[in-house]
Amino acid sequence: MDRLIVTRHTTLERLSHYTNIASLALLLASGFSMYLGLPYLSYGDSYSIHIISAAAFIANNWIVMPYTAFMNRSLSSYFFWPMDFRRLWGIIKNFFTGSEYPPYSVYDIGKGRFANRLHPGAKLLLYSHYAALFVATATGIVLYSGSVTVLGFGVSSLIVRALDMLAPSFHMPGMALALVLHMAAAYWFVAEAIIHVGMVQLDPKKSQHIRSIFLHGKEDLYADPTADIVDTSESSKDFEEKTAVEVK
Repeated sequence: MDRLIVTRHTTLERLSHYTNIASLALLLASGFSMYLGLPYLSYGDSYSIHIISAAAFIANNWIVMPYTAFMNRSLSSYFFWPMDFRRLWGIIKNFFTGSEYPPYSVYDIGKGRFANRLHPGAKLLLYSHYAALFVATATGIVLYSGSVTVLGFGVSSLIVRALDMLAPSFHMPGMALALVLHMAAAYWFVAEAIIHVGMVQLDPKKSQHIRSIFLHGKEDLYADPTADIVDTSESSKDFEEKTAVEVK
């Protein structure tokens, strides 16, 4: 039986995924422990775990993940292209009517790399993730300290001024708004995790992708029902507008 084994996830991407899972779990557990006054950990221990896991989570999401996307030349695949709308609609129709499942895992055999790996729903989820992460990071800074500076620039003071401008609209002080927004981001991370896991569980075609991200980073494209193998090495048009020669 023919096989085409390729690297779907690099070692750094898999380590980054492990770090995301562990740091987010610790971040949420310690955060809710402090907020709800749970008896399992002292406030001091919860606070220490929260700060350490927050540093790991922020560094992983704002530095490591963009770095891996840049180094793998896959930044463009994180954009939601017009083709993604068609793929998403096709996946929705497949779920409800059993129509043909549209391939979204596009491997460019001419360039030896993926042109697109992400499920279109996962792209939308990723955008919401970074929106919540921005809110959590900004509010977390001022909740941690009102005097955080970077290269002499008062980061905390800038965020506090922005919160103080918005707070009157919500009839609360700026720091109270910071706490509300911080908790809203936390609840969204919980919802995001449920949706993310649910998307995987509801899509049995992603079994190879799961083994790849958690185990070895490889997959057999010929055995992947979501895969579309193309060759764009002869084309110079922009991504998603290239004339693709299908070889599968």
